[in-house]
Amino acid sequence: MKKNKEIVIVGAGPSGLSMALFLSELGYTPRIFDKKEAINKHSKALGVNPRTLELMKAYGITDRFLANGRKMHAVNIWKADKHIFKNDFSKVNGEYPFMLIQAQKESEEILLEEIEARKIPIQYQSEFTQFSGTKNNYTITIKQEHSFQIDCDFIIGADGAKSKIREQLNIGYQGFRYDEEWELFDIELDMDLNPEEGHIRLFPEGGMIMIRLKNNVWRVAGNLKSILNYLPKKTSIGEIYWESKFSINHKVAKNLVRDNIVLIGDAAHLHSPVGARGMNLGIEDAFISSRLIHENRLHEYNALRRPYIETTVNRINNITMGMAGNATFSRIIRNQIGSMKMLFPIIMPRVRNFVLGLDK
Repeated sequence: MKKNKEIVIVGAGPSGLSMALFLSELGYTPRIFDKKEAINKHSKALGVNPRTLELMKAYGITDRFLANGRKMHAVNIWKADKHIFKNDFSKVNGEYPFMLIQAQKESEEILLEEIEARKIPIQYQSEFTQFSGTKNNYTITIKQEHSFQIDCDFIIGADGAKSKIREQLNIGYQGFRYDEEWELFDIELDMDLNPEEGHIRLFPEGGMIMIRLKNNVWRVAGNLKSILNYLPKKTSIGEIYWESKFSINHKVAKNLVRDNIVLIGDAAHLHSPVGARGMNLGIEDAFISSRLIHENRLHEYNALRRPYIETTVNRINNITMGMAGNATFSRIIRNQIGSMKMLFPIIMPRVRNFVLGLDK
């Protein structure tokens, strides 16, 4: 194998940018291509968990994240307007006993600043169209105003849920998609809920998550129809900065690596935003696969990583269905959540560790 590895990263989201950072620290200068014009203004991810903060500490990113984001030390569970339980993150062991609230856009901007400081080549409006070759001898085609080709030894597929790299590899997803539509708002709210903590509000017909982003702007998301009608009593609604609708997928690519091509982030796994694991899981993908590339062990990645991803996605699905599922059992859980309170001291520490990425 060549001593100097030529590496191309397709996708400049959190996973792709993190991959470039990790590879740079190992002595490589990857090239990044992304078809979008710039960092997206809106995105679903907003939580940076302790595991990610631990991984990023050695690169100086964690300090920048902490200076920019907001520490959330607890999530509350409500049955409509009745408070049921506070899951206190400060009780976990570790250097970062909180969830850092920071919009994905801002996480990407901080990572991009570091990428540019390291003089790692990155090109937007550059769409990957195809690759040819095998093993450690690939040619990829990039389309800008005109198409051009690049030779490389490794291809990193960080190109999202509709990954062209995964499609060309003919690697499908394993899992399922819920037809039910979820609603999402970034909206100004004036209400009595503690703005420093997160809130999960449960109703017979579904559930919602409420987390303050900055100032008095909150992220509200869930599977309740006309979700803003389920806000706490006496809530005043201000400006809506973003609204969206989406469906939930819980899927994992059937294989994460083939020869010297590896899939990370959404190209490798999809799941609901409940649990705040998506972006963090992709960054962890990048960290592990970058080490394996450096150690000439990338062929081991699928066996090492996929079982953990499968378990994680299954757990996220279970939490999601408990919060928002339409099955009879899910409705019973939500209706009887108050009477289950005595079980929370046993259950919630496990949920807390999982959400914070401390189940490694």
